[in-house]
Amino acid sequence: MMRRSMKPRWVPGALALAFLVAGGWAEGAEPLRYNRDIRPILSDHCFQCHGPDAAQRKARLRVDEREAAVSSGVLVPGDPDGSEMVRRLTAEDPEELMPPASVHKPLTAEQIGLLRRWVAEGGEYEPHWSFMTVERPPVPDALPAGWATGHPVDALVRERLVQEGLEPAREADRRTLLRRLSLDLVGLPPTPEEAAAFERDTDPHAYERQVERLLASPHYGERQAIPWLDAVRFADTVGYHGDQNQRIFPYRDWVIEAFNRNLPFDQFTRDQLAGDLLPEPTVAQQVATGFNRLNMMTREGGAQPKEYLAKYQADRVRTVSTAWLGATLACAECHDHKYDPFTLRDFYAFSAFFADVQQWGVYQDYVYTPNPDLGGWSNDHPFPPEIEVESPALLRRIDRLQARASDLERAAGERAMGSEETRTLLREWRMGVRDFLSVHPDGWRVLGPREVTSMAGTNRVAAEELEWRDDGSVSFRGSRVTQDRFEFELPAGWVAALRLELLPQVEGEGLLRGGRRTATVQWAARWRRAGEATEEALRFVFADAVEKEPRYANGHDILGVHRGWRLPAGAVAEGRGVSAIALVERPWRAARGDVLSVTIPGNVARRVRISVSPLALEPGHWVSRVEDVAAPFFGEGADRGVPAAFHRSTAWDGEVLAGLRGLDMEIRECREGRAWTQVTVSTNALVTRELPRGNWMDESGEVVGPAPPKVLAPGMGGTGNGEEPAGRLSRLDLASWLTSRENPLTARNFVNRLWAQFFGAGISARIEDLGLQGEWPSHPELLDWLAAEFMEPTMVASPVAEGPAPAAWDMRHMVRLLVTSATYRQASEPSEAARERDPDNRWLSHQSPRRLEAELVRDNALAIAGLLEREVGGPSVFPYQPPAYYVNLQFPDRDYRADLDERQYRRGLYMHWQRTFLHPMLANFDAQSREECVASRLPSNTPQQALTLLNDPTFVEAGRVLAEGLMRDARGDGARVERLFRLALLRDPRPAERESLLRFVERQRVLYQDRPDQAAALIRVGNAPVAYDLPAVELAVWSNAARVVLNLHEVITRY
Repeated sequence: MMRRSMKPRWVPGALALAFLVAGGWAEGAEPLRYNRDIRPILSDHCFQCHGPDAAQRKARLRVDEREAAVSSGVLVPGDPDGSEMVRRLTAEDPEELMPPASVHKPLTAEQIGLLRRWVAEGGEYEPHWSFMTVERPPVPDALPAGWATGHPVDALVRERLVQEGLEPAREADRRTLLRRLSLDLVGLPPTPEEAAAFERDTDPHAYERQVERLLASPHYGERQAIPWLDAVRFADTVGYHGDQNQRIFPYRDWVIEAFNRNLPFDQFTRDQLAGDLLPEPTVAQQVATGFNRLNMMTREGGAQPKEYLAKYQADRVRTVSTAWLGATLACAECHDHKYDPFTLRDFYAFSAFFADVQQWGVYQDYVYTPNPDLGGWSNDHPFPPEIEVESPALLRRIDRLQARASDLERAAGERAMGSEETRTLLREWRMGVRDFLSVHPDGWRVLGPREVTSMAGTNRVAAEELEWRDDGSVSFRGSRVTQDRFEFELPAGWVAALRLELLPQVEGEGLLRGGRRTATVQWAARWRRAGEATEEALRFVFADAVEKEPRYANGHDILGVHRGWRLPAGAVAEGRGVSAIALVERPWRAARGDVLSVTIPGNVARRVRISVSPLALEPGHWVSRVEDVAAPFFGEGADRGVPAAFHRSTAWDGEVLAGLRGLDMEIRECREGRAWTQVTVSTNALVTRELPRGNWMDESGEVVGPAPPKVLAPGMGGTGNGEEPAGRLSRLDLASWLTSRENPLTARNFVNRLWAQFFGAGISARIEDLGLQGEWPSHPELLDWLAAEFMEPTMVASPVAEGPAPAAWDMRHMVRLLVTSATYRQASEPSEAARERDPDNRWLSHQSPRRLEAELVRDNALAIAGLLEREVGGPSVFPYQPPAYYVNLQFPDRDYRADLDERQYRRGLYMHWQRTFLHPMLANFDAQSREECVASRLPSNTPQQALTLLNDPTFVEAGRVLAEGLMRDARGDGARVERLFRLALLRDPRPAERESLLRFVERQRVLYQDRPDQAAALIRVGNAPVAYDLPAVELAVWSNAARVVLNLHEVITRY
């Protein structure tokens, strides 16, 4: 503490002025409060060197505790002149001045005056406000006439307005109010028709009914999920190194559904932190534990597993302590916290709660078990443990895709029946299939090979090691791995599918030679015309097996176009015959004598049989009852219409075949409506030690057991001395403690964040830090009243709310409580007095306008244009993205493919979240990469935002589709301008706006009349069908007019 410093930049006369400014000597002045007036000064200027961190404490002196300050003589209660603190603060000798100039944190004269006055008043300390037990304060009832609303929020806010000499703003007009409410509750703008109906509604509870309507919307959960997904760092990729994809979208669906179901916050907490530890957890509770798996992970070769396990544990501490407690426990990872009473031991005891979470430090150091739906070595490996769950969104997508396939088949069938040539082909094909099924009722013709070439290395296998059987199969003797080429002479007829069967030589014998337990089978096929020497490769568009190993180690996958087939271990051992089926890309009509060859490299099967079929049916359609295969071709009505198999089993129309194959592939990608998702599995807990300086290689620290920070739960868990505590605390205990009535932080933190969501800033402005470096609440009684109400509700917030009375930890009740207050419903225009005296609106005399979140900027434009796809839940989607944006994203290289169907227009929270290369639209509007927990986004105002709104294809396309509607719905330029403003802003244009936009339209019209090619290029942007029945030049003109309005600050701002 005794360090040299520069001379102070103040003089004793300034101190005298400071004492007057501080009001310390004014008769009847309100006494100072330590938490409000003094602690922030000491925390910011003194605690770093004289606070809770013993390792960094200077001169063995601390001022964060009253007993230590008094016993050392730093503080002499009631005697400022006798207190060393005051003497040092006012010292003229730079060697004695505190804080020393070298730390560059001088106190102002006003701050020194406050500290002197505080000492004079007795130098009393208080426990930090956020660490004190939540007590419900009384609601004031003495307010000026006309100010009382009967709402506790209003009473507590307006009491402060009285103290500050400000008046509350009027209520916002109904259109503004409905737009605000709709954007806040569901993240979407109301339609002009909804706004007009609300304006006309004379029901005294019309507003409350709008609240209930929006709270009941399925989009409510989507809007409320966005800040939570930021806090828990939800993303579609793992972050570290190659930032590969991970499969966890069902967790996001669970969060949305939890908000829509109004899951109590204590259960919301328990399911995420410890759902796997509940007795007989439901699938939903297992999915919720994906929270514990949202930390960044690595697959980097050479990375140290122990180092990354330490990183994962530290990440969970940071996330849980910030998201639930609003505490900076993360600052104690390397040393005791410099400001808050959190120790190094607290940090690692908290991390010990997660020591049982099964995980790998580096996801290359174990035998991979990829998911069946993942088709690549590098980007799509799993990060187990995972489970497979049913996805309603995928099931709905399957229904849509099947409907589109049926429509395509129906249209193709009608076209086929209109052509004599195609009708002839259909008759011949139907007769051929009927004849084929009469002989081969199971749909397969076994091909007996006319020649088999078997090689073991460079040596040809002797003929006696091969055996042709009467059933068309070939048996292989010996145990050597062989490369085998089978040649078959084809009969006349269509070839649309191949089947490969692996069979035992004798019953009860294993399928593979040499006692092998499993293998990956690959095969390739070629064909040539009879009498010709040139062969043509057959490409498979789909391959699957009736039985396969669902999770295997080498990355080859029989799904898709890969020709690898990992054999099921059980079938191999039991000698159960297994088969795989492949559909050829382009079915062909073979002539008698055409030759098919099939090659199996690395063959270890004991017996092989190969068949062909004229029917391109997928394995799911090859049922055990042969009559089901033949039914469409026999019996009543068999000769009418066009069988669906005709389009896929012939090449009569390549465009139809490609369209159906594409839809079939998309249906297969939906995996029968099931998806993999990462979950938590409890295993033997790893030993947790304190890591001095956070060094994962230093094992000198004491072993600790799970425990919350001691200052918050002094008697709960955690032992040292290398011994495990009896009755070790679990993640369930952590969840219970977080939502216990005794926990002083959780409820305060939740309602503070909720307040920021609806009023623009928290009651304590530093959302992520309710500790000593945080802000004294602008309305401390309001914060505590809301926290108490959250834990123990006592009031009904709406006269029209239906359902049971609110219960403890009712999140929707708190939302309803806030948005039904008169404080929320105020206009956003400040009075002159408020603008001058409270520029940040901390005293809440009016509403605070703010720009929409990144996701909502996109949603807003799509909704206004009528493009928004409103389906709830499901996998992430891929909107338009600049070419080569991923050029530096490697391990592996990425090929970004934007969605070409309705997924392109889904809501922003479903956008693919690439942590290291966040979509530029999201990044430009301040969305977070979600590499770390983020409690609140910091808004910016940059040119890139305007450029995004003008040039991102999403917004260009939205402008064009909006223009199409304007041209159809409104006649004349003036009517279109009015309609455009009503759609985008729910109001009529002001005269100046109207005239300005009309002049712009005229200039654009002149421009595009001379450049029709540019007009045509503009209206082609995007996937949405273009209204070519409208004049291209006019459509381009109004597209740009719509883009101008969509770029207005007012459109992307919630007032």
